[in-house]
Amino acid sequence: MSLPEISIKRPVFATVTLLALILLGIVSYLRMNVDEMPDVSFPYVTVSITYEGALPEQIDTQVTKKVEEAVGEAKGVKHIQSTSREGEAEIGVQFNLDIDPSVAAQDVRDKISAIRSELPDNIKEPVIARYDMKAAPVVAVALTSETANLRELSILVEDVIKPRLQKIGGVGQLKISGLQKREVQLLLDRDKIPAFGFSIPEITQRLQQENMDIPAGKLTEASQELSVRTAGNFKTPQDFLSVIIGTKNGAPVYYRQIGTVKDTIKDVETLARYDNQQAIGIEVGKQSGANAVNVAKQVKTELKNIQQDLPPGVTLHMVRDDAQRIEDSMHEVWFDLIIGGLFAVIIVLWFLGDWRSTLISAIAIPASIVATFFFMKLANFSINTMSLLGLSLSVGLLIDDAIVVIENIIRHRQMGKPAMEAAADGTKEIALAVMATTFTVVAVFIPVGFMSGVVGQYFKEFGLTIAFAVLVSLFIAFTLTPMMAALYLPVGQHHGVSGRIGQWWFKWNSWFDQMADAYAVILKKLLVQHRKKVLGASIILFVFSMMLFPYLGTSFIPITDQAQFTVKVTTQAGPTVEALNNTTQKMIKELESLPEIKHVYSTSSAKEQTLFVTLVPKKERQRSQNDVIIEVRNKLNCLPGVRIDIEQGDGKPVAVSITGDSVEKLGEIAGQLQLKMEAIPGVQDIVSSYRPGAPNLDITIKQERANDLAVSTATIGNTLQTLLNGTVIGKYSDSDERVDIRTRLTVLDRSRPESLNTIYVPSEKTKSDGQKMLLPLSQVTEWQYTTSPAEINRYDRQKEIRLTANLEKTTLGDFNNQFYPGIKDIHMPVGYRTDAAGQSEDMDESFSSMGVALGLAVAFIFMILAAQFESYTEPFAIMLSLPLAIIGALFGLFLAGSELSVISLIGIMMLMGLVTKNAILLIDFAKQRMQESVSCNEALVDAARTRLRPILMTSIAMIFGMLPIALSIGPGAETRAPMAHAIIGGLLTSTLLTLIVIPVVYSLIHDWKAPRSHPPADAS
Repeated sequence: MSLPEISIKRPVFATVTLLALILLGIVSYLRMNVDEMPDVSFPYVTVSITYEGALPEQIDTQVTKKVEEAVGEAKGVKHIQSTSREGEAEIGVQFNLDIDPSVAAQDVRDKISAIRSELPDNIKEPVIARYDMKAAPVVAVALTSETANLRELSILVEDVIKPRLQKIGGVGQLKISGLQKREVQLLLDRDKIPAFGFSIPEITQRLQQENMDIPAGKLTEASQELSVRTAGNFKTPQDFLSVIIGTKNGAPVYYRQIGTVKDTIKDVETLARYDNQQAIGIEVGKQSGANAVNVAKQVKTELKNIQQDLPPGVTLHMVRDDAQRIEDSMHEVWFDLIIGGLFAVIIVLWFLGDWRSTLISAIAIPASIVATFFFMKLANFSINTMSLLGLSLSVGLLIDDAIVVIENIIRHRQMGKPAMEAAADGTKEIALAVMATTFTVVAVFIPVGFMSGVVGQYFKEFGLTIAFAVLVSLFIAFTLTPMMAALYLPVGQHHGVSGRIGQWWFKWNSWFDQMADAYAVILKKLLVQHRKKVLGASIILFVFSMMLFPYLGTSFIPITDQAQFTVKVTTQAGPTVEALNNTTQKMIKELESLPEIKHVYSTSSAKEQTLFVTLVPKKERQRSQNDVIIEVRNKLNCLPGVRIDIEQGDGKPVAVSITGDSVEKLGEIAGQLQLKMEAIPGVQDIVSSYRPGAPNLDITIKQERANDLAVSTATIGNTLQTLLNGTVIGKYSDSDERVDIRTRLTVLDRSRPESLNTIYVPSEKTKSDGQKMLLPLSQVTEWQYTTSPAEINRYDRQKEIRLTANLEKTTLGDFNNQFYPGIKDIHMPVGYRTDAAGQSEDMDESFSSMGVALGLAVAFIFMILAAQFESYTEPFAIMLSLPLAIIGALFGLFLAGSELSVISLIGIMMLMGLVTKNAILLIDFAKQRMQESVSCNEALVDAARTRLRPILMTSIAMIFGMLPIALSIGPGAETRAPMAHAIIGGLLTSTLLTLIVIPVVYSLIHDWKAPRSHPPADAS
């Protein structure tokens, strides 16, 4: 007994089975995470090493190269990318996707531990972490005040806000900008130190020894034990003034005679501003696997509570709320899904003219969607843009199987059969065709779900979600639909629309029947007289559509209007944080004049200067985000010394990597390539990672002189590091606060290069009184002004300079076609090369991966059709609908102004499964008629006439189901729309052409297979 027969005879069993799936789907939905994108774990490990005071060249030679050599031996390493800048090395290790991220992190940790002794002693312990693609902050806030200063705000952040936020479940790392931390500075007088004859190491050692708690052990009495410790920690910073550094001529020398104590703040590393007001910024990240939306909601609730507890005049401003943007995007997808479903149901009602039949069919949509969440939960998927987009695009598909089944049941009912018999026979007759049409859709999306590369990871949930949904809809079409049709569609009753609308429907139905008859007459004539002409015309139309490729343009992923973007300021190396902050204030004043700009949040540091710009919502402004960016670019680039770099979404589309051995030579090549870029129309914001001209003061040791005077290189380096950068000699305890104690020169003594002339370094030689000799630094060293790169980048263990750029009114594919052929005339020395990076590399990899997936999909479709029709030749007639769909897809993209991107290509792949459905329905019915001894052409005409209604009904339902997505109205719609443009265009042409071309081609194949004794029907 088949599944439909079981459901018809046992309706309660069929109902509770489906209810169980729906109940599991509801429970699964409530327990699933909500995120913007799928939870993808990439095996990418970062290594951060701090080496205070070291120049980029020193970092590169002494740290970066050694780490790269070590981690390069780990299993599965794909790329190594590193940056060496002053005081810091950052190394990123990308592994192949088949490597487990936790194993990759442990391998890197083991390799670095093995070479730890080869790295400089003064570095801080390397920080090794797995890179989380979704580690971007879910919420960012700025704390401002009209009454409190930054130090007071910093105390509020550290003592109140930070602890309360860290207690929230799911909250990960907090990144704080603009914080002012307390520090006790022991400022040495450069002129007094040599007068007393003390060396810098002696002074720092003595100060460190005096501020120390030392456990001494225990005293044991008869009845108790006493812990003994030496309480040497100072109670106030001024206690340092009384420390005896040593003796001079028999008299003690106190620290106050050679230096002062200052209870102050650490050197400013970052400054933050919110709408041109000084602020402290807090970015709240989430833990890996946590629900971004739930975490953000809890954080925002707690921030409201914190605001009530803050002193008057102190305000928390919401700078960035990505969770709200995610929710808005999700709501838009849900809106598209619901409206698309309603459109599909209305189309079905209009074609069937019976509300009971429509209701039975329409139940498949919500039931399939809800039940699909159960299978998504089993696959460990989240509710995200990609999975919901899959459900939105499949709305028309979900009702498709039920439509075909119910329409065939109605046809059998109209033959006069009893309700249960009509339901069983109608479902049985169409079962094989319905299964084949559903399996062809699954055959397309299984390869999509397992595409390789980064894009494949993101589209896995999209493809498999559609596969789950259509399989559930097939189950419903074979259980709930025939069961309800048998119970609620009695023979001879018609529950159609009434009144004037009913009159319109009867007129429409009459007109449709006349159109179907006319179509059958035309098709019969074409099958007899013009088969080759029809085939030739379709080939010409396909070739013509291929000519649209150059006009479409290619890109990776369409840019979305997110009502926010980032402005990065390109500056020459060397300016102080305060100087950058002054420039920031000028830029913010320029931006305040634009009505579309809502808020500007900026951070200034030695590494980068950024402005995060928030626009008013998309629906509340006349200009698009791109139009605003054009004006921002024009305004800010007119400021003296300012050249900006704008990033939207996941970065800039153009990235060109130049690798080689010499930074200087790479700089020359990069300059030539940049000129080539500037000559291409539409290329904007060209930025090079090369920063020449960082001012340095190189101190060279006179080796022979230093050896003669017994002055070591380490002594010179440590002395200078202590005096200029400062050395932390311990901690000062003030209640619960632990404050760094730093020894260094006064601000005036470390602000001029001339002060180096009077710095003294100790020799290993001693004077007659036994003390070490002190020698002027100028006796053993010489110095000169030089320039060097502010940072050194490396890619796959070669030095790299990377050029990046934005595109305006052009596409990434057009840029690649103009740029890369034009650089062949640039001479590249041996060992130097230029490659596409970033989105260009991802686009090439993705297009290649999608080509393989498309090939697999076509092969699977052929296998399914061959198995259904038990023929290797007849499936070719049905598969001809694939190129017919591409015709419309290209025209749809062209007319909508969409580009050929990963998104639109996924839409074209989806078409491969959709368009074969109509051809299968038509050919399957024709074969049934031919088994009844009806001639091929007559069977094709009969099939076309009979199947015209379900073919048009399902196609139009799918088109209207995707219409809300194609209109691209709401937030994030720019990314989704190209997929719908391609699908709607493809469905239009494939449906119309399938009704003509597929019968003609099948007729030709049938005649070719027929015995030679039977002449072909085509006389043309």
